[in-house]
Amino acid sequence: MFKRISTLAAAAALSACAGLAHAAYPERPITIISPFPAGGATDVLTRILADRMSKALDQSIIVENKAGAGTTIGAAYVARAQPDGYTLLMATNSTLVTNRFLYKSLPYDPDSYAPVGMVGVGPLILLSNDKHGFKSTADVVAQARQHPGNLTFATFGPGTSSHLAGELFKQEAGIDLLHVPFKGATQALPALINGDVDLFFDMVATGMPQVEAGKLKVFGITSKTRLPSLPNLPTLAEQGYPAFDLTAWFSFVAPKGTPPDVLATLQQALTTTLQDPQVRDKLLNMGIEPRSGTAQELTQQIRNEQPVIEKLVEQAGLERQ
Repeated sequence: MFKRISTLAAAAALSACAGLAHAAYPERPITIISPFPAGGATDVLTRILADRMSKALDQSIIVENKAGAGTTIGAAYVARAQPDGYTLLMATNSTLVTNRFLYKSLPYDPDSYAPVGMVGVGPLILLSNDKHGFKSTADVVAQARQHPGNLTFATFGPGTSSHLAGELFKQEAGIDLLHVPFKGATQALPALINGDVDLFFDMVATGMPQVEAGKLKVFGITSKTRLPSLPNLPTLAEQGYPAFDLTAWFSFVAPKGTPPDVLATLQQALTTTLQDPQVRDKLLNMGIEPRSGTAQELTQQIRNEQPVIEKLVEQAGLERQ
C-alpha cells in the first residue's frame, strides 16, 4: 500500500515538474534561422526583430545563417528541427509560396510549418551600374530590345522575390534578360558594381546605400505606390508598366507540431516587437512596412498569393528545377 502511494506521489511530482518546465518557456536560448547570407536585408531584419523579441521573452535569441538554393537550405533545416519552439525560421514568400511552383521536389514541405506571425512587406528597386550608361528604365528596355538576351539580371536565387521581379519585368516590357542567381544581395551587389552583371532587383535596405555612395543607379520601385521614405523614386507602374506590383514579405514560422501555448508566447513577443516605435522606424527606414505579427495574417497572405505566383511562374515559362 505504502509502495503504491509512494509511486503515485513520485509520478505526480514528475508531472508537476514537467508542467513547470513547460510553463517556463523559453528556458534556454532560441535560434532563428535566416535563409540568406549575413549582411543582407533579410538578415538585418531578422537581427532587429530578434534583439527586441529577446527582451520580450527575457531570453537570448541567436540568429544563424543557412543560405542558398532560394531559401530551401534553411527551410529544410527548420522543418527537420524539434517542434519545441527553440528553432524558428525567417520565412519569405519564396519559402512558403514560390518554391512550391518552381521546384520539382523540395527538401521540405511548404505546408509543414506552424505559423508564428506576419512580419512585414517591402518593395524592391531596379538597380544598374554605369557599364551601359543607362539613365532611365526606358534606356534599359531599349538596350534589351536591341540586344535580346545580352543583358543579365542578378537575383537572390531561383524563386526569390528578386527573381520574380526580373521575370515580371521581362513580361511587362517584352524583353529578354539572362538570369544570374546568387545566394543573396551580399554576393549579387559586388557583381553588379564590378559590371559582372547588368541589373539587379534588390531590397531598399541594401541597394540604396550603394546608390547614395555613387556606385549604382536606381530607376524604379516595384510596388504600386511610392515609398514615403523615397518619395522621388517613381514606381515602375508609373513608367509605363501599370501591372507591375511585386513585393517581398517576411514572416516567422516554427516546425509543425510546436505546442499552441509556445506559439502563442512567440506570437505575443512578435506583436509587442512590431509595435515598438523604434523597431517600426528601423523597418520603415529599410523600406519594409511592419505588419500585425499574427498567424492569421500570415495564413491569409499565403492563401492570397499562391494563385498570383502560380500564374506568374506559368506565364514566365519557368521550368521546374
